[in-house]
Amino acid sequence: MRILIVLLLMSFTILIKAQEQHELHQQLTNERFETLRKILDYRFKGGSGEFERVMLSMVEYTPEARKNCVVGTMILMFTVSCDNTLGELSLRNPLHHGLNEQVQEFLKSTDGMWNTCQNEKYTRFEVPVLFTLEGTETSARGLITVVAEDPGFTCRSDAWHIDRYEKFKEKGRTKKALEMLDLLIRRDPYNNSYYELKRQLLGAEATE
Repeated sequence: MRILIVLLLMSFTILIKAQEQHELHQQLTNERFETLRKILDYRFKGGSGEFERVMLSMVEYTPEARKNCVVGTMILMFTVSCDNTLGELSLRNPLHHGLNEQVQEFLKSTDGMWNTCQNEKYTRFEVPVLFTLEGTETSARGLITVVAEDPGFTCRSDAWHIDRYEKFKEKGRTKKALEMLDLLIRRDPYNNSYYELKRQLLGAEATE
């Protein structure tokens, strides 16, 4: 009886901790987005709304990306100097399947669409863009979201990948468990809990 009570308390504690981590993640995401929108409102001609409108007019899912159930958050990293010079374009967490090229073309097309500034702190940008398919359950969020119809079937949810990770971990199949975590990180690269699970898994493997 005591063992059952202890297990229930442990499960309850884990659930509470997971909920707290989720709430903290959402809070940090909201703060990041609010700050980024303010900077885009200041630097981009027409503001953050116009930046989003122009991007969505140029970037869309490719048939290959849809067919392969590509869901993830691509992070656009670039600089725009105070004299309105666009430079240092790079993509963190690239998704491939023709999506990277579209995003790069969009960024290049914004040359001349920026306002000048007086402070260098407004020259660096890190814009998360979520690519997701209708019906695919994910907790990932982007400042901008590109959505497409499903490829004719429902793609795997976050919960499915987490369940598979746990099963592979229990069976000692570390490589497969890491693959599931990497897919989750591709979907939500700002979710620190995924990185912590990965560190724990790699640490456990090293001690065996």
